[in-house]
Amino acid sequence: MGEIATWSAVKTKVGLGKTGNDCPTKAELLALSSTGTGENYVGLELSNASSYGNNECVKLEDIHKVTYKYTFTTRYSSVSFDALGNPSSSNQGFGFISTKQKYWDGVANGSEITVNYVISNKPAWVANHPSAPPWTASENLGLTSRSDSNTLVTQYESGKTFKLTFTQAAASQSWSYGWSVSPTSMSFGATGGTKTFTVTSYKQELRNGHNYGNQIALTYTRANSGSVSGSGTSVTMGNNTSTSTRSGTVTLTQAETGKKLTVSCSQSAGYKSYSEITASGGAVTDIPASGGTRSSFSTMPSYSQTWGWNGSTTGGGTITSGASISYGTAVSAGSLGTTVKSRTRVGTLTGTLSLNGKTKSVSVPVYQAANEFTGYTYGSWIVSLMASSYTIDNTGGSVTLYPSASRPRYANYTSGSNTRDGSDSATPSLSTNGTSGFSLSGTTLRASENTSTSSRSIRVFANYDGAADYVDITQGGASVSYNYYFYWNGAGASESIHHAASGDTLSKTFISYKKKIINGSETSDTYDVGVNLSGTPSWSSVTVSGETVSSKASENTEESSRSATVTVTQRESGKKLTLDITQGGASVSYNYYFYWNGAGASESIHHAASGDTLSKTFISYKKKIINGSETSDTYDVGVNLSGTPSWSSVTVSGETVSSKASENTEESSRSATVTVTQRESGKKLTLDITQNAATIIYEYVFNLV
Repeated sequence: MGEIATWSAVKTKVGLGKTGNDCPTKAELLALSSTGTGENYVGLELSNASSYGNNECVKLEDIHKVTYKYTFTTRYSSVSFDALGNPSSSNQGFGFISTKQKYWDGVANGSEITVNYVISNKPAWVANHPSAPPWTASENLGLTSRSDSNTLVTQYESGKTFKLTFTQAAASQSWSYGWSVSPTSMSFGATGGTKTFTVTSYKQELRNGHNYGNQIALTYTRANSGSVSGSGTSVTMGNNTSTSTRSGTVTLTQAETGKKLTVSCSQSAGYKSYSEITASGGAVTDIPASGGTRSSFSTMPSYSQTWGWNGSTTGGGTITSGASISYGTAVSAGSLGTTVKSRTRVGTLTGTLSLNGKTKSVSVPVYQAANEFTGYTYGSWIVSLMASSYTIDNTGGSVTLYPSASRPRYANYTSGSNTRDGSDSATPSLSTNGTSGFSLSGTTLRASENTSTSSRSIRVFANYDGAADYVDITQGGASVSYNYYFYWNGAGASESIHHAASGDTLSKTFISYKKKIINGSETSDTYDVGVNLSGTPSWSSVTVSGETVSSKASENTEESSRSATVTVTQRESGKKLTLDITQGGASVSYNYYFYWNGAGASESIHHAASGDTLSKTFISYKKKIINGSETSDTYDVGVNLSGTPSWSSVTVSGETVSSKASENTEESSRSATVTVTQRESGKKLTLDITQNAATIIYEYVFNLV
């Protein structure tokens, strides 16, 4: 049991209260006032206070001196901001630690307690302290950095303090430039003129990436090139005295940036303006006595035209050549024939000069020359050759030739007209081109028999004094035909081939030729004649080589036989042979596969006496054997059941046999053997089905009445 406290003992232990040996009550102790603040604070607390009545004395061991120790620090003493006011990523706050620790009698009691603090003298450009980092600052638009180290942080209760430092980066400075011209192109007419353009040129300061202050005008320089002139914002192009378009460029260069803008100028091509045409003179050659037409001047008139640029007809020069001329109605005169006549005017010819869109008409008189007799002339010799017939039969014969030669005589005039005055005659000489089978004697041409199938001809010439004529005499070719021979090597018109079902290659030979008939008589010469095939089946490749027809049949996998009739046609005569092609049906059988899923021929099922449903699976299929070779194709084969017992429903579904046994109520077990028979093959599997005997319990009743 502990010592009851006295006021003196309390005073000594805590430093509060009064002296004396009387014992203080709980109420008196709790009514004592603490002294000091912060780490100078001294108070009194009771442990187990609830165990004491207000007027009850307290044990000294339950009375404790209360003091506090204060912690007030910061993790970082400074925060840095970028120019926009954002804290650096590595230091977004100060990390204040503001706590106090309670002590009983110099021993820590309980957990640390958070103590509030106050921030003062913060610079205006730092935002109010947020509830949590990061700190923020207003944007720094100055070009120098700024800092402040006067911010004071004071802990409540303890009065502890420390200072904070804020720094902010200077604003970033850049410039944007405005630089444009309108319009960027100008067009001038051929006569030229002056036009103006508008230039926008300035710079804008950017701080922290956005506009700062007003735009500042920037000067620029100008350079002209090509056919432009002018200064400032004026552009001049003078009168274009060329027939080509021309251009020029105004180049503007902005101060500081050196950026360039261009105003492209174009000018229409100049055009020439022309005066009316002045013209005189000109001549036309006489129309000859033979008659004719004059539609153009033989001597052009002289002319001139002045010109200038772009609407003026002077100043450019004088043109005396290059005009085109068109003529009015031509002047014609007929031949004077054999009429003698002196030179006579027969009309006027008008010519119109055209030059550069202007015209001028000039009229010149037209004359016909005199007509006079000029003497006699002779015409050329004319040779004519005719024959009594121009064809000779292929068996031979002759024709008679009729040659002649003559020339006319004329009286001639200046007009070119003449009058025929008699004629001369002569006998031409005859010759041939020497074709074999013909002979010429005098005026008789003979031909021997032509045994060639081709016709032949000879040309006979008549010549006299450089004049000539000819005739062609033709002899027909011999009459030619052919006898055609076409049959199978067995001398018939039809043959047959029978292929095995497995497929093979068989062939038949034929005879195909012709003999020539000349003038109704068959010669001994023979000539091969080719053939065509038709009606070839898809299941056999039928080809012809020389006089052999080959049939290469593929394997017949069907049980039915197949056949086709191929027609062999002699190409020139159209004669036909037939080849019947048949193939026996395939030899088809099956291998049957039938077994329980465990690969055996027998299985068993054992039912509980209460009845249940059990099943077994089997495999049942067949594979086709075609012409002795088993294929990969499988075909399901159904089954039949027999021997099913009355006490179980045995069914088959797909390849599963199920047995559904009813409850066995007898004391003996029961069994049955079910036979599963493959339908097509008759193969059998057995399924032994058994069922346990019933479990029977008897209840005996014995009553006394």
